Amino acid sequence: MKIHFKSIINNQKYLRFVFSLTILIYSVSMIWIAVCGGIQHDYTGYLKQWNLVLSTSNPWSTDNAYGPLHNLLAYATYLGLLGPKLIMVSILMIANALLIIEIWNTRKNVNDYLIYFFAVPSNVLIISMAFTYGLNDTLVAAFIVFAIIFRSRHQMVLAGVFLGFAILLKYYPIFLVPLFALQKRHFNLRLIVSVVAVIAIGFLIALALWDTTLLTAFSLGANRGPKLLSILTALRNHPNLVGGPEIVSFLIDKNVYFLIVVEIFIVFVSWKLRLNWLEASVLGLLIVLLTYKVGHQQFFIPWLFMVASLPLVNKESARRLALCCLPFVFFLSIFSVGLC
Repeated sequence: MKIHFKSIINNQKYLRFVFSLTILIYSVSMIWIAVCGGIQHDYTGYLKQWNLVLSTSNPWSTDNAYGPLHNLLAYATYLGLLGPKLIMVSILMIANALLIIEIWNTRKNVNDYLIYFFAVPSNVLIISMAFTYGLNDTLVAAFIVFAIIFRSRHQMVLAGVFLGFAILLKYYPIFLVPLFALQKRHFNLRLIVSVVAVIAIGFLIALALWDTTLLTAFSLGANRGPKLLSILTALRNHPNLVGGPEIVSFLIDKNVYFLIVVEIFIVFVSWKLRLNWLEASVLGLLIVLLTYKVGHQQFFIPWLFMVASLPLVNKESARRLALCCLPFVFFLSIFSVGLC
């Protein structure tokens, strides 16, 4: 009896079954890794912050530099100390499954799945920071993936809502708003208004619950020093590259204003060149994260998912951009191996 492998490969029902089974196995495996990872790294600090929330104390009185949505995860600890971690990981797995299904429905090129494979399931950064440690950038990535999917479907309000959720959790995704709103030489106001509305509602609720203490997160973030993956760390070690230590100190002290200038430049170039919104977002977030003085590797978790999402653009330029991003994708994975 001969087995016709070609006919099996061309059998869409068979491929869908294998495809679905692979997603299920991957999701269960990552949740298992999250359970086995237990409580470590920044998650121990999260638990202290969440204890403050549950005791009706000021949740920003420690080292909490996060948004108000981070505080709501405190109530998931009623399910156990790993409750918030498992919720974040599970939501990311749902977002990941929807993303790969969206890619399946959009593109059939094997290179698209290779890009996704290197950027997400095989990347040590995501396995360690998202699943083993359970950092809240996991949930930021999930919200951004949802926003990407809805934006690809031209459901601007829903895309803006999830982008707003990401910003209420950690503030750096705010740099994605004008890039997500790009439509050639125009900006989609529905997306921008929905983001602003979600943030405004979130901040009003936070003000009602915790008064102006939430502003502490901004001052804490502004006073941080340069971290390893920031360009400013390299410049601080080699200040002569930019004219001396005084200039480096100025760039570090005024990093917020420097970031705003960089963002304006990115948006202008993207607008001028009529870049696709997702291509512009991938390039823009990468430049912002490298320029931002707090160069934590976990900030790149959403960026890796964005690179994996590039096939949704359905253009050859997006595929070339994804290939250009692969060296840095590999670097992040190898870099994370050394930190494990």
